Amino acid sequence: MAHVQNNIGAHSFEIWFRPILFAGRDENGLHLMVPNESFKRSLLQHYSAALRDAINHTAGVTLAFEVSAELPQDDSDPPSESQMSLPVVKAAALEVPSRRQPWLIEGLWTAEAVGVIGGQPKSGKTTLALDMAVSVASASPCLGTFPVHTPGPVLLYAAEESAATLRCRLQTITSLRGLDFEQLDVRVIVTNSLRLDRSDDQGRLEATVTVHRPALLILDPLIRIHMADENASSDIAALLGYLRALQRKCGTAIALVHHVRKQVSSTTGAGYSLRGSSDLYAWLDSFLYLRKNRDQLTLSAEHRSAPPLGPLQLELASHPDAGVQLKVAAPADPDLPAADPLLSRIMLLLINAREPCTMEALRAKLQVRNQRLVAALRQLCSEGKVERSAHGYVVVADQSGKHKTG
Repeated sequence: MAHVQNNIGAHSFEIWFRPILFAGRDENGLHLMVPNESFKRSLLQHYSAALRDAINHTAGVTLAFEVSAELPQDDSDPPSESQMSLPVVKAAALEVPSRRQPWLIEGLWTAEAVGVIGGQPKSGKTTLALDMAVSVASASPCLGTFPVHTPGPVLLYAAEESAATLRCRLQTITSLRGLDFEQLDVRVIVTNSLRLDRSDDQGRLEATVTVHRPALLILDPLIRIHMADENASSDIAALLGYLRALQRKCGTAIALVHHVRKQVSSTTGAGYSLRGSSDLYAWLDSFLYLRKNRDQLTLSAEHRSAPPLGPLQLELASHPDAGVQLKVAAPADPDLPAADPLLSRIMLLLINAREPCTMEALRAKLQVRNQRLVAALRQLCSEGKVERSAHGYVVVADQSGKHKTG
């Protein structure tokens, strides 16, 4: 057990190895006991190699082992309550969170978040997902505006796009940014079918994510990766539970592309408009919502652990090679830059900062020209959202202690 503990995380050890009991040894090898069949299946599926390595390392020879989900039938020695109880640890023994960048894409997607890119049909959901893929894989700003803080490989499954169309769309976005398409680390899953309500396909996807270790996994669209009833809470909760477990095990962000209902209520949040069970909205960490009203397209972002963003007006531009590009629309009047995403980026940065930020620090983090930054700060100060102290800029708080994010 000490060997295992030195080679896996403390949280995984407490959950999966602490409950294992030694039941004896004979000519066939070691006999181990676990709480139940479900625990046994998961242990052997995910940690059999770690268990085998620890046993062979400790014994000094290759030694077989058998895992049983039932305690030995011995009337004189019934199982104790401690043997049958659930694994429990003190709060102080939980895994310490690492000091990492809170954003995958600043303002749009938090680090290692599970979530949804939602919107009505033909609102640009897939285009936004592909823009995110190119951005994370190349460390270039998403939509030409939002910085990527934790770049890495992207794993993509696009069930409704042909291989040729998908290549064309990705290549268009890459080319417009002046990047080398051959060097773009977007990896495409090319299987004809993926059903994540089936255990065999769940295992295949987990194995694929484990091999490629993407910073972002995109599944487009949700309706094409399962055959469950989207309106049945138990069915959709099981699927979402699998994806959450996959995110936690592999440390990858997961984005699902999904439709909203045709009739969207104006009295509830956009998340409640997602088609199917409300479990989906409760599950997500980040939610991007595209809304199309005639010729106007807007983007809003919600997060479990970060301030919201938007709505921002977007432009969907077509190109001669049949590719399309999404970008943040320029304000109609340069004297009234209310839609300028730089304002939201400054607010997010100041809200998350632990101390006042100087002009130099803001310019270095935001990578913008000094003239544009000065104008944006002047506007935020005039709106009473930001003020300048002796040590730098800070967010103004009202009497209730809540930030004035507008």
